[in-house]
Amino acid sequence: MKIVKWFEDWVVIASFMVIVLVTFVNVVSRYTFQASLAFSEEITINLLVVLTMMGAVVGIRLGAHLGFTYLVENAKPKIRRSLIIIGAALMIVFLAVLLIWGSEMMVHQAIRGRATPSLGIPQWLFTLSIPMAGLLGIVRTLQAARVSLHEDTSAEAVAERLAQEAAPVIDDAELLSRSVHKADANHTTDSQGGRK
Repeated sequence: MKIVKWFEDWVVIASFMVIVLVTFVNVVSRYTFQASLAFSEEITINLLVVLTMMGAVVGIRLGAHLGFTYLVENAKPKIRRSLIIIGAALMIVFLAVLLIWGSEMMVHQAIRGRATPSLGIPQWLFTLSIPMAGLLGIVRTLQAARVSLHEDTSAEAVAERLAQEAAPVIDDAELLSRSVHKADANHTTDSQGGRK
């Protein structure tokens, strides 16, 4: 699954980088040379679809989508289990629709030879992100549901998890570095006749 995680991350990163680069070059071209790049809009729009679809998968993997966690975390164990299963089932149904209809749309585009207007890139290459996001989303939803079903939901465990998420993570090396810098700053102030 490590390679799948790497793939998901890099599709999102690469799509975003290309969108930023193409948009920047188009703006510079428009204001410097008074000429807009004809292909920039089609690249930006198509890559925005890719970015959105794969970004949603990454969001499922990281648990970053909005949800009614208060209801789930404070429900009794049997109700909590039912809510998690129902939520995962509804997500899987939606993602299955993306997988099936996205695949049909991609196949029809490939059969018809549909291409982007300016660059002539086969349109199915961009549409591939829709069924791929459906498939990867189903896998990530099942993983997230499995983790949620085995998670401790006692008040203490929930409070500890929320505190860990809210608190900044400082490792031992950073803590030592901060204390050394603070000691150096105090020593410099003291040697210059400052307060002790």
